[in-house]
Amino acid sequence: MAKIIYTDQDIEQIAAKGLNSLLLSENMVLTDLAYEKAQRLGITLQTTQGSQSPSSPVRPYLNQQPPASINELEAGEPHSQTNHETAIQAQLADEFMPTRRDGLSFTAQTGEQELREAIILTGRILYHSGLMVSNDGNISVRMADGNILITPSGVTKGRISPEDLLIVNLEGNLVKHAANPALKPTSEQPMHLEIYRQRPDVRAVIHTHLIFANALAISQGHIRMDVIPEAAMAFGNIPVTDFALPSSNQNAEAIRDLITHHDVMLIRNHGSLAVGKNLDEALINTERLEHVSKTLTFAELLGDVKTMPEDMLQVIAEIVRKNQAKYQ
Repeated sequence: MAKIIYTDQDIEQIAAKGLNSLLLSENMVLTDLAYEKAQRLGITLQTTQGSQSPSSPVRPYLNQQPPASINELEAGEPHSQTNHETAIQAQLADEFMPTRRDGLSFTAQTGEQELREAIILTGRILYHSGLMVSNDGNISVRMADGNILITPSGVTKGRISPEDLLIVNLEGNLVKHAANPALKPTSEQPMHLEIYRQRPDVRAVIHTHLIFANALAISQGHIRMDVIPEAAMAFGNIPVTDFALPSSNQNAEAIRDLITHHDVMLIRNHGSLAVGKNLDEALINTERLEHVSKTLTFAELLGDVKTMPEDMLQVIAEIVRKNQAKYQ
């Protein structure tokens, strides 16, 4: 089971929710700074047996009692204090390592706060899935008023908060600062704005540095579409741009002629780009791109890759041609 890492920022968010204790399970790890923050904020660290926090930084503990649901507790079902805290912990665990995608399928009328929360959730999904690591990558959405809500530069997308996001207009002018005035829009902002100017139908952009997709593009110069039918039908083909200097206007220039007819592409020797009518669609495109690339990589390693029959390729080509009508 993947570990849930709690940082000092996570402890601050727990305290902001009015909670004064944290129940530890076997898949939870607190950083030293998180442990110190809990002590300073008076948050009690407990095991399922109700013991107090240990004198050294917290490490995983065994949780032997399954959590009750929040709904059952609020409905007045019999429960112990430990069950109640476990239910709260289950809710927090889902927040820090999310499994649901509520709010990602937003519309043109969705409000600013909901869009902020959608970006935060997307960042956490990408981060915990290993699709967006370190401070890499960036996310943006088009707001109801036409402005762009975008992630800041130099911040890990798995640990940002809604207040860290900034708002810019299509000319790149800052409309609304982040709560921390030191935060600036991602350096890839020109690329995001180019997409929104070229594609009125796009309301979400995700830029990542995918491992397998980038590896294929670097080593082979393309991602083949004659092996996996689902990939061929979904993407048609995945273009690879000319080389462009990261964090420069060159990226916007490199995608300009391609983004009008593609929802997914690779920036040569750099990363991937996926767009959609909302973040759920852009996220699905990102996940599918990496999954297809990973499958192809292993197939190439095993050797003797079987391509689809010619008649199947022709059928898929016709499906792709019809799908391309949306770009007309």
